[in-house]
Parts: sequence; structure tokens; C-alpha cells
Amino acid sequence: MTSGGFDPDQGQQPFGGQQYGQPHYNGAGQQQHGQQFGAQRPQFDSAQQFGTQPFAQPDFGFDPSRPGDLLPRLGARVIDGLIVGIPMAVVTAVISLVLGSFLGSVLGAILTAAAAVGYFVFLETTRGQTLGKQILNLRVEGPNGGLPTQQQSLTRNGFYVLSALAGFPFLGFLFGLLGVVAAVVIGVTINSSPTKQGKHDELAGGTRVVQG
Repeated sequence: MTSGGFDPDQGQQPFGGQQYGQPHYNGAGQQQHGQQFGAQRPQFDSAQQFGTQPFAQPDFGFDPSRPGDLLPRLGARVIDGLIVGIPMAVVTAVISLVLGSFLGSVLGAILTAAAAVGYFVFLETTRGQTLGKQILNLRVEGPNGGLPTQQQSLTRNGFYVLSALAGFPFLGFLFGLLGVVAAVVIGVTINSSPTKQGKHDELAGGTRVVQG
């Protein structure tokens, strides 16, 4: 018995106002059950458990397509050479008949060089494919993917000027020889490169020919 008739043990609740596990009622008269400490454990989604999700693959901006091999690329060059060369041979013959063989050869060589470079630069920068590459399922890409720029395409196809000038009087043999040397260097570097990038691709900043 305590003084004043007051019992401190009556009506007094533990710290927090509600004992764990004891029911209480809200304003609507509905019974709510307190949650016992430690009764519920955090649930983890099985897909988020350690080791179940693969690491994100880094994106370096490169196309994973398989690089174009040497033989298909050579075949495409031959097809494109015929597409440009046959009409220009006819044009050169006509000019030679009109202006004479010397002027016809000079003008024909210049026009052939311009037509060859223009053909490759225009189609590579607008479509990514010449007709020869389209037939053999190849395409040209810039160093970071996408279409090459005009400067890049001009650089990688500049050696065609040497081959086209082979018909130039007196100096034609020298131009033709340099064209053959350039073609051999390009072919060797394509074949030895793991990414099939030739010397002309390297000079153009890293252009690529890929399949697909």
C-alpha cells in the first residue's frame, strides 16, 4: 500500500505507449496488432541476390559486326572498278577520237581519276556502300561508327588517283606502278590486321569495312 492510495503500477504503460505484441484500437474501433520486434525479416527479391544478375556490358561505341575479310573486299573493288572503268574507257575513246590520242589520254585519265574518287566518296558518305560492297554485303563505317566523313572517304580512296592516272602519257607507267604498290600495301595490312583495317583505313583515322 502506498501513500495517498496511488498505485504507480496501475494504468502505467511501458516506454513507447504500447507493449510489443499487445493489441490496441484505433479511432474506428478496429483492432490493430502491434508488430513484435524482430517478427518480420526483410525479404529480398531472388533476382537481386548476389551473383544472379550479370554485370552491365560497357558500351565503347563500336559496332560488334564482323570485320570484312580481304577476299570479299577485293571482289567489291573489282566490281566497282568495272562499274567506273568501263564507262570511262568509252568516254576516253570518244575524247581521243575528237581531240587526238595525246589530249584524249590526258583528259581521259584526269576524268577517270575524278570519277573513281567521286564514285567512292559519294556512295560511302551517303549510303555506306558502293554497289560492289552492297552486292557482297559489306559496308564502310567511320572510326566511331556511322557513315564516314567526306575527308575520311577521300583519304581512304585517294590511291585510286594513282591507278586512274596510269593512262597518262609518259608518266602513266610510274603512276600505275605506284598504284600497284599502294594496292599491295593495303592488301597486306588488311590481311595482317585483327580488325581487317588496311593502311588506307589507318590514314583515314580508323575507318572500317564490316559485314552486314
